[in-house]
Amino acid sequence: MLIPGGGGDAGVYEDVVPLLAERFTVITFDRRGNSRSPFADPSAPVDVARQADDVIEVLDHYGIDRAHVFGTSSSAIIVLELLARHAQRLLGAVAHEPPLVQLLPADSPERRAIEDIERLGREKGPLRAAAAFGAMTMPEPPRMFVSPRGQAVIAATSRFLLATGGSVRRVTGREPDTMSRILGNSALLIERELPEFCFAYQPDLDALRDVGGPWRLATGRDSEGRPYHRPAHILSELLGVACEEFPGGHTVYQQLPEEFTQRLTTILDQLSS
Repeated sequence: MLIPGGGGDAGVYEDVVPLLAERFTVITFDRRGNSRSPFADPSAPVDVARQADDVIEVLDHYGIDRAHVFGTSSSAIIVLELLARHAQRLLGAVAHEPPLVQLLPADSPERRAIEDIERLGREKGPLRAAAAFGAMTMPEPPRMFVSPRGQAVIAATSRFLLATGGSVRRVTGREPDTMSRILGNSALLIERELPEFCFAYQPDLDALRDVGGPWRLATGRDSEGRPYHRPAHILSELLGVACEEFPGGHTVYQQLPEEFTQRLTTILDQLSS
C-alpha cells in the first residue's frame, strides 16, 4: 500500500507502481478530499485518525488482511497512526520523512518554515503557499521558486492554468493530468491538512513503543535541514526504531523511481526476514 503525501494523489507513484508490481501486489489511492476522491460532505474530517481508518477500509474493500505500507511526508504520519492503532493489519511499514515539527522547539527553523507556509496560505492564498511548499520539497529549487516574486508568479500562473484547464476539459472531456490535480488539492493541503498534521496531531509514543511488528522510519540523503528530516531522527531516538536512508530527497519516488524501488524492496525484505 502506497499512501500519497500532502497535496498528492495516486499519480505521484505512477513511475514506481510497475516496478514494485514485479514483486508485490500494489495498491494506491487518492486520499479523502483529494483529486478523484471528492468529499461527499465538505465538512468531513481530515484528521490523521480518520485517514488511517481510510487505509484500513481500502484494505478491507480488497479483502486484504495484512499489507506492507509506505507513506511519505504527511502520509508518513498516517503510517504512524496505523502502527499505533492497527499494527495487526501491517506486515511491515516505512514512514518516510514525517513532518512532525510539533516534536521540535517552537523557535526551531524547521518549525518556523512550516509556520511560514501556513501564514502564506492565510495571507496570500493556498496557491501562493503551495508554491513555497513545492520549493521546500525540491533538492535544488530553481531561483524562481525561492523568491517571493517568483512564487507569486507561479501562483498566478497556476490559478490561470486551473481556470483554463477546467474550461478545456469541459469541452474535450479529457481528464486532468497529475499536476493539474495536485494544484487543485492546494486549498485542502494548506488550509486543512497542514495545520491538522503538523500542529494538532500528537503521535502516541507509548503505543509506538509497544508495536510488535517490524517497521522503520526513513529520510532522504538530500533532505538534511528540511522540516521533515530532523523529526524522523528525533522520533527514531525516542522510540529506538532504526531510521533508514533513501537516495534523493523528499519526492525520491518521482526523482529516482528505480533507486527508490530498489531501496524500498530491500527494506521490506529486511522487515520480512
